[in-house]
Amino acid sequence: MVATIKDVATAAGVSFKTVSRFINGETNIRPAYRERIEAAIRELNYQPTLAARQLASQKSFIISLVVADVLFSYNARMMLAIAAECRRVGYHLMTEVLGGEFLQGPNTNRINLSARPDCVILIPPFPDDVNLLRQLEEQGLPVVRIAAIGDGYGTTIRIDDEPVTMELMQHFFDMGHRRIAMIAPPLPERASESRVRGYRRALEEAGIAFDPALLVRCPFSLATAVDATTELLALPDRPTAIFAASDTMALGAMARAHQLGYRVPDDVAIAGFDDAPESRYSFPPITTIRQPIEDMARAAVVAATKRGGPAPEIRQRLKLRGSTTGDRMICRETNFA
Repeated sequence: MVATIKDVATAAGVSFKTVSRFINGETNIRPAYRERIEAAIRELNYQPTLAARQLASQKSFIISLVVADVLFSYNARMMLAIAAECRRVGYHLMTEVLGGEFLQGPNTNRINLSARPDCVILIPPFPDDVNLLRQLEEQGLPVVRIAAIGDGYGTTIRIDDEPVTMELMQHFFDMGHRRIAMIAPPLPERASESRVRGYRRALEEAGIAFDPALLVRCPFSLATAVDATTELLALPDRPTAIFAASDTMALGAMARAHQLGYRVPDDVAIAGFDDAPESRYSFPPITTIRQPIEDMARAAVVAATKRGGPAPEIRQRLKLRGSTTGDRMICRETNFA
């Protein structure tokens, strides 16, 4: 039997009108009522009709997520997390994929959304794209920018990778490393540059001079990381540790190190960033920094739907594994929260 809004009201012990206000995104609802309604909706698997909600509220109950047409684990996990959070609060997610012409720095390309959403969520590399933000502002569309680094139009979900990067660098220092290289992001004006700042600041505070030869910039891909690792390991005074700005880069670095006959981590320790599934399935498993994807998605949807409730804490966590510690165990972690 299909649950109705009246069934939800009865199960939650609130009025029909309160449930209706909750479903239509009103924020002035008591937190206790909100929790009971959310629990009743989950228990009854209640699915309000989109067309009826649109007609009643004159809102679309659609959120658009703008992503690049590049296959990153980060992008895929973010899409799934935002879609799940939208569904949980009664919204529908529409994904807009932008091609390579939007990824080459400043551009004048036009964006044509498939529908007019209530809000647009931007994830890297788009949160600071001036042209894209200008177009969305001209169209009067609210915007939520995940991991934006600059001020501007829309609501920003700030992510600072510098402190946790310094924590990773301290781990390298504790393991005795002083020649630490970084396979860095390609463009300094993007959010991931805070990882470079953390790398350089940690060296400075440890009294280790920064060597430009140990920092190689390249796109976020396995192939380019292979080339960067070749360059780094060919140095006369090669690094004993490599910090890659993503797990995909770290996998490329580890594959090339193995191919060249180096043992990981005995000859060269390698760490990544993101805690993508593949970082756990490699051998040795890769030391990395866990991105709180679900918390980031929840914060973005809360901002996009203007719903009440406290914003979740967004905090990265260092995950130590065999690629730096020497632990030969296979990683059996399944929790990505």
